[in-house]
Amino acid sequence: THSLQIPAWTPHDTIRSWQSVASSADGAKLVACDDGGFIYTSTDSGMTWTPRASEGNWSSVASSADGVRLAACAYNGHLYTSTDSGETWVPRTGDYKPWHSVASSSDGTKLVACAGIYPLADMIYTSADAGVTWTPQPGAGTRMWVCVASSADGVKLVACVGFIGSGYIYTSTDSGVTWTPRESIRNWRSVASSADG
Repeated sequence: THSLQIPAWTPHDTIRSWQSVASSADGAKLVACDDGGFIYTSTDSGMTWTPRASEGNWSSVASSADGVRLAACAYNGHLYTSTDSGETWVPRTGDYKPWHSVASSSDGTKLVACAGIYPLADMIYTSADAGVTWTPQPGAGTRMWVCVASSADGVKLVACVGFIGSGYIYTSTDSGVTWTPRESIRNWRSVASSADG
């Protein structure tokens, strides 16, 4: 017989409505968000956390490989970026949207985000200038998007449609201009990507 060795997990901070967490490549710098609370950052691999930004309905965070450029989105709010590891945040979108997810290239210059809530659908948006401007991608369609992920160079993207078995996983190999449906209709909730996509 073999004994299963389960690595120890250590709880940090306190019980909150955590929605998303992202990490620098070395795992030292972390960013996390609390729905109805704050964005939190850590520079010691999660041992201690510092509240950042203001209270909001935060739904997702993303990080560059060095942990300096961060992105965050708020449900029924805006997309935000930070260029100082989360100390300050700048709202980047004018319209309030039901943002669900944001992802970043390794250098933090290419971002992808999605919005949508049942029964109101929305789109996937991309940015090639570190979040200063955003472009809707009609090739993805108007759907109830719930999650996006990006390759390290921001060229290969993956996204999924959720809510009551309503859609597919979609992939893009041209930074979000065109999209191909994959797998089958399920109640998808999350996607992830390798560095090369």
